[in-house]
Amino acid sequence: MRHHPSRPTAIAAALLGLASTAALAQDTNVIERVEITGSIIRRTVNDERALPVSSMKAVELDQRLNTELKDMMLELPQANSLGSYAGTAGPMTSLRGFGPMRTLTLLNGRRLAKEPLTNQYVSVNVIPRMAMSYVDILRDGASSSYGSDAMGGVQAFYTHSSYRGFGAKVETVQPARSGGGATRAVGLIGGIGDLGKDGWNVYAALDIQHRDVLPRAARPELTDGSALTQLGISTAPGLGANATPGNFTDPTNPTASLRTVRYNPMYASGCLPPYSVPSTSGGRQTCFLDANTQYTTFNNRNDILNVYAQGKLQLPGDHLLTVEFNHSEFEVDQYNNPAAPTVRLTSTHPYYPGNGKVPAVPGLNLGGRPIDVLWSVADAGPRIRNDVHTNDRVVLTTEGAFGAWDYRAGLNYGRSQRDTQAGAGWLRVSGIASVQGATSRTLFLDPKLNPFGLQDADGLALLDKASLEGQTLRLHRAENASIDATFSRPLMKLAGGDMMLALGTELRRDTWKAIGQASNDLSTALNGQIDLLGGDNIASGANSSTSTRISRNITSLFAELDAPVRKDLTLNASVRGDKYGDLHETTVNPKLSARWTPVANVVLRASANTGYRAPSLPEIYTKETERTSMSVFNDPLLCPTVNGVPTPKAGYAPELVCSLTGYTQITKVPNNAGVKPETSRSLTFGVAFEPVKDFTLTLDYWRTQIDSVIGNRAIDYILANPSVYPNLFLRNADNTLGVVSSSGFKDAVVNTPSNVGSMRGAGLDGSLKYATPRADWGRIIAGLDVAYLTRWDARSEGVNNGDWVSALGFFNDVVPVNPNAGLSNATRGLNNRWRHTAQVAWQSTDWLVQLSQRYQSKIYDQNLSAATGTAGPRYVSPYEQFNLLVRYSGIKNTKLSLGVSNLLNDQPPLTNHNAYRGYLTSVADVLGRAYVLTAEYRY
Repeated sequence: MRHHPSRPTAIAAALLGLASTAALAQDTNVIERVEITGSIIRRTVNDERALPVSSMKAVELDQRLNTELKDMMLELPQANSLGSYAGTAGPMTSLRGFGPMRTLTLLNGRRLAKEPLTNQYVSVNVIPRMAMSYVDILRDGASSSYGSDAMGGVQAFYTHSSYRGFGAKVETVQPARSGGGATRAVGLIGGIGDLGKDGWNVYAALDIQHRDVLPRAARPELTDGSALTQLGISTAPGLGANATPGNFTDPTNPTASLRTVRYNPMYASGCLPPYSVPSTSGGRQTCFLDANTQYTTFNNRNDILNVYAQGKLQLPGDHLLTVEFNHSEFEVDQYNNPAAPTVRLTSTHPYYPGNGKVPAVPGLNLGGRPIDVLWSVADAGPRIRNDVHTNDRVVLTTEGAFGAWDYRAGLNYGRSQRDTQAGAGWLRVSGIASVQGATSRTLFLDPKLNPFGLQDADGLALLDKASLEGQTLRLHRAENASIDATFSRPLMKLAGGDMMLALGTELRRDTWKAIGQASNDLSTALNGQIDLLGGDNIASGANSSTSTRISRNITSLFAELDAPVRKDLTLNASVRGDKYGDLHETTVNPKLSARWTPVANVVLRASANTGYRAPSLPEIYTKETERTSMSVFNDPLLCPTVNGVPTPKAGYAPELVCSLTGYTQITKVPNNAGVKPETSRSLTFGVAFEPVKDFTLTLDYWRTQIDSVIGNRAIDYILANPSVYPNLFLRNADNTLGVVSSSGFKDAVVNTPSNVGSMRGAGLDGSLKYATPRADWGRIIAGLDVAYLTRWDARSEGVNNGDWVSALGFFNDVVPVNPNAGLSNATRGLNNRWRHTAQVAWQSTDWLVQLSQRYQSKIYDQNLSAATGTAGPRYVSPYEQFNLLVRYSGIKNTKLSLGVSNLLNDQPPLTNHNAYRGYLTSVADVLGRAYVLTAEYRY
């Protein structure tokens, strides 16, 4: 295959993030052009470039004990990613803290289908690890090359260009402590054919990984209420709601003000530990469900399967045909609180208080009136939500030359699916109650069931028959189909080499489909025609037979000009125009970059670009109103916090305004018109320096601003600032929250996707790499990669007069006075000023010993007030983790490794953030110290 003369320099290869030589075909007599992240001009491996790119080989990730790509994402200093094992969406990368929807993920230079629920990102779980050669992280906007989504940067994964031979890998991660959380993995790879000699190569790779669940009960020191007390968070039980035994109300009491008062007949006997504890909150005597250790987990069960296959065929006339297939599947079990229905008991029900099986409430005369019981079905156990994600992709490409023109063309089809299924603990309404009332849908509990205690044999049998385990609760799909072509050629000779021109076009169709969605707030039984009981945010829409299918056509033209005007100076200009059919909008985004080598061992580089992100299809198109459940909350106006205690305003019962449960927020509405695309401006400049051989330093400054940010506001922000957005609250005539919809939902807040404001960030990226000369005793290799944040601001209408508010050193949803202008749902993460990774290794012929570290600096906590009796603002402590690896490769074709992850057994730092209430588990694994054993064989 033809190629232009390269201009190899050590500094270009070592410092400027050039494509790793591991990406080259193993057939050394084949000279092949490679993908250069951030450019549409394919170059030979040693060509230098002006963009800030971090390159990591797959073997380097192994040496850092990155047993999953989630670990790489968490460690990356330039990312602000959350990798909690408790989520169901899969880990996702958020470069610069601008949100995963603004980081573009590529596999071999082309897109994959996005996660279909939100249609905004690609989880790193779908990347084929055994086939992976290296990953490039472009720390700069790239809309001029790739179009929408690349505002924060690009993570580009590359597989082996070809592979001959066979390889197998087994790995286990075993926590030092018992209780769960262990991981086991197997990988296989095999290929035949020599592309240079035979003219073809075919290989396939397989990854299988299983991770056990880690219950919260297995780490009792992380759920001890004393930790929350240290943070100034009250650990006293709140007003009892759904619990075991259930709390009840008297809904037909002649005195209206008494209809919402909650009682519990088992309060006097101490409720039912460990399922509930007595509570006197709000002046009532109720039982309070404490689910911290009973039902939920720190780490979910997770299974990952990846299959990758690639075939290459050398055609006559200097043409190459390539076919790729990728199938990924990962499955997550999430443990939630038990089903939480509100059921009605008449005076004839065997378990009606005072009928003999359940005691009456002292001093309460029900007069035979029916009661409504807020029940937590403890006998059914935790509701296990099973999310099955699949991602498939087929790519056909051809490349070669016609005359002076090089060409590259491809067909790409990707499809993703997210099937959310009911696991154990999900119950069919019709299996436990009879439903009466066309609108109110009152559930009259079966007489065999006891809502005030555990079930007898008949009750357990009834619950077993009512199980919904295995039923699909919602199903979403996303597809992307595209055809692209790029042509490049030298235009003329310049002093530094050939001026190169590239021209290209792409036609793409993105499709989003929601199929058979269940009711969103499953705790409101039968609302939306779905026959199940639940209690959390699980699905969308209002009817299980609803299907929404939306497509978007995108037509793109792009060009790039690379001009080595002198041997020491290269200028580059690129531009891309995209036309969005459904939005009737055309956007043009240019990029300019330069690279200057004033002396042989110094490179100066700079770039400037604009960016664009269209609203995702689910953000603006849906056929139904969508809702999500709200966690227990207080009405910010009618139940303010006084001296640390939620206190109802005069004239309002605590049940109506405090510890509210069963409420929803409206998150999507049909035809959400008026949402504008996001736009961005980015600038980078930096220097790379190699003072001596194998000792390199880089320093880059970056700055990005994104306007018309799209997202749902943080619900905590809305609740904390009722005066800023009073129109977002849905109030009844008596001013209480919770307007009941026609389908029975208690809607408290409207929080649909909109353009919520702007955000901007800036900082410095630095790196240092050094390797001693090889000697008989081996060599020392060391490296440091640093990201220092100098600015992270947000602004929004109605907040701080529309001025910028700094979030530097804060959670994205916590800044001084105002929580990040309410942009947290559009960003997510923590704005640590300093993050770094470091490693030092000794390597000889047969041995490798490496110590690696990741570190992030302290941030302000959500509640800036310190705990009682202390002074000053409260910080979330810095976090660091050390990993140690020892590898022996003295056996032919074999590598044996023993690693210790989290060598010093560091625990996540404490935080009083509402989302955590204890330990910051999204950035640090609670597994503690773990031993990693790996055996790998390749020939």
